[in-house]
Amino acid sequence: MVVVALALLAFPASAQSGPVVTDGGVENVFPNGMVFRMSAEGSSPIEEIRFRYEVLPDGTAANKVPDFEPGESVEVTVTLAGDEFYLPPGMVIEYYWEVTDANGDTAETEVEAFFYDDVRFDWLTVDGDGVTIYHYSGDDESAADMHGVAVEIIDEMSALLQTEVPFDVQVWLYDSTDDMRPALQSRSETYESQVITAGVRVATNTVLVLGNSSFDTLRHELTHVVTAQAGESALGTMPAWLDEGTAVYGQSDPGGFGGAISGAIDRDSVLSVREISAYPGDPGKVNVFYGEAWSLVSYLVDTYGEEDFAQLFAEIKGGKRIDSALEAVYGFDQDGLDAEWRDANGLPARETPEPTPQDQQPVVAGEDDGGTSTGLIAVIAVAILALAALVGVGGVLLARKVS
Repeated sequence: MVVVALALLAFPASAQSGPVVTDGGVENVFPNGMVFRMSAEGSSPIEEIRFRYEVLPDGTAANKVPDFEPGESVEVTVTLAGDEFYLPPGMVIEYYWEVTDANGDTAETEVEAFFYDDVRFDWLTVDGDGVTIYHYSGDDESAADMHGVAVEIIDEMSALLQTEVPFDVQVWLYDSTDDMRPALQSRSETYESQVITAGVRVATNTVLVLGNSSFDTLRHELTHVVTAQAGESALGTMPAWLDEGTAVYGQSDPGGFGGAISGAIDRDSVLSVREISAYPGDPGKVNVFYGEAWSLVSYLVDTYGEEDFAQLFAEIKGGKRIDSALEAVYGFDQDGLDAEWRDANGLPARETPEPTPQDQQPVVAGEDDGGTSTGLIAVIAVAILALAALVGVGGVLLARKVS
C-alpha cells in the first residue's frame, strides 16, 4: 500500500477540466419573442454550442445552433422570434444549453422553464380546477364568472366526448381588438382591416378571448380544446364540420348560425356533408357552414346518443378517416349522413349524378374517400382562419419547431 501511494504521489494523473457553462437568463420582448443568453469558458476552445428547448405541454423537442467565434471564453444569445413561428402568450419553454470544447468534453446547464406572457399589461388571475383566467381589465367578479363557465364547459364536453384534458388550461381576456391583435398570429393588412377576431385557440392549452363577459365565445373555443384531445392524434384528423359543429354545440345557443341554417333549409340551399369536411372558401357560405355543422352534430347526438358520438371521435383519433369512422359507429358514411339529415329536415333526396369513367376506377386498397387531408388543410389554412374569425370563432394554430 505504501508503494502504491508513493507511485501516485510521484506520477499524478493530469487533471481533465471540461468547459464551464452559465445560463445568462431570458429577456421577454413580447410580442417579438424571447432572447436567451449564455456564457461559457474552459481551458480548451469552445467549439460547439446548442440551445435545446421544448414547448409545453406537447411541443416537439428542438434545438438551435448559434453563430459564434470559437474560443476559450464565449458569450452567445439565441432568439426565439415571432417571425420564425407563432409565439402565443402563455407558452412555456423548457430549455438548457449544451457546450462542447475542442477535446470533446461536454457540459450542460440545468433545465429551466420560462413563461412567455404578454408583458404589456399587469395581469390578474383567477385560477382553480385546472383553469386559469388572465385579465387586466374589468372587475374580479366578471373574471370569476368566466372562470366558472370555463370549468363548466370543459367538464361538460369532456363528459360528452368521454375524454380528459390532462393539462391546465389558460384563458387570456383582452379588452379590445387593438390590445389583442399583437397577441395573434400576424396577418396581412387586408386581413387586419376586414376581420375582428373575438376568440381563438392559439395552443393546445391556451385560448384568447375578446371581452371579459364573452361566455359563448369562451365555450366555443374551450370546446376546441376538448375536441382536440378526443379526436386528434398523429394518426387522425377531424373533418371541419365535426370539429366546428361540436364547438357550436358547446355554446349555450347557436346564435346566428341557427338562423343561417334554418334559412338554408327553407330554400333547400344547404351544403353537402362532403363540402363541409373542409372550411368553405366562399365568405357567403360561412354562416351556413357553421350552422349546418352544428345541426349535423345535434342530429347525431339526439338520434344516436352520446356514447356513439364519443366513439366517433375515438375512431378518428385511432386513425380512421371520417367515412370509415362513421361506418364503424353508425353504419353509414358522409353521404349516408347527408341523406339521413336531409330527410330529418324535410328536404328531398339529393340527386346523384351519373358516374363518370373516373368515378368507376377501382379504389386502391387501404384507402377511403372521406375526410380532408392534412396537406389540403395546410394549403387553405390562412383563408380558413380569416373566414372563421369573421363570425367570432377562430380556428386553431399551434406552430411547432422541430429538430
